[in-house]
Amino acid sequence: MPITTTPKIWMNGNLVDWADAKVHVLTHTLHYGT
Repeated sequence: MPITTTPKIWMNGNLVDWADAKVHVLTHTLHYGT
């Protein structure tokens, strides 16, 4: 199922460009889903 992108996304209290919304590979929420 493809992901529908938007021009901006809410990240860490700010609106950022979709392409700039990246998280570090070691982010715990990605590993544990908390």
